[in-house]
Amino acid sequence: MKLWQAISGPQEPLREKGGRLELFGLPFTPLDLPGAVEELAGRLARGERGITVFTPDAWATSRSLLDPSYLELYGEANLVVCDGVGVAFAARALGGALPHVPGVDLAWALCARAREEGWSVYLLGGRPGVAERARGRLERSFPGIRVVGAHHGCFRGAGPEGEIARLRPDLLFVGMGFPRQERWILAHQRSGAGVLMGVGGAFDLWAGRVPRAPKPIRRAGLEWLWRATVQPHRIPRLWCVPFLLYHTLLGRLKKG
Repeated sequence: MKLWQAISGPQEPLREKGGRLELFGLPFTPLDLPGAVEELAGRLARGERGITVFTPDAWATSRSLLDPSYLELYGEANLVVCDGVGVAFAARALGGALPHVPGVDLAWALCARAREEGWSVYLLGGRPGVAERARGRLERSFPGIRVVGAHHGCFRGAGPEGEIARLRPDLLFVGMGFPRQERWILAHQRSGAGVLMGVGGAFDLWAGRVPRAPKPIRRAGLEWLWRATVQPHRIPRLWCVPFLLYHTLLGRLKKG
């Protein structure tokens, strides 16, 4: 079944549905970075809690083409923003407009807004010590920001759910990698947090454990290649690049 899905892809590779842009079955929210920040700020201002935000890149999108259970995860999210230049390219090639919003940049912009609004922040994920180092970086970059907790992601079960329920952070960033972070977020959506966002390896970048790509490389849309260079364990993931290109070309053929 998975082999057939890998070959054939969805019958409708791109369609608009309920205000979202559904690309290869993933229901993306077509917002740029400022728009996403304003959308989340507005929801928090209205008193909403348990707002889930996922940021699939080319690798997560490709895996979702192979496994419908991953599509179901994204279907349950409140916002799905495009953290993949290849994914944004696929949307354009198929006739859609999907802004590229790197998840690490969205999380950083939300932290800047958190200082202005007085929102509280909790960091969950990474290896032991990484979230604490990321917390220090945020506190130096945004003096006065309220980071109320940080906990590593090396746990089984619910982890620090009790602490999160007690603190009720306005922003809960979960960096445990796809699909573990998405599953944890959906399982604990009612923990009391305001926004629950999957941020992948953002804590490693904030903590200085992994260097961020220089701006020219980011502007060229090659940060994915940079990450594979500085983190060789990511090299096997690069199968997603030709895989996504194949499905983009296949989608164009289906559109005629």
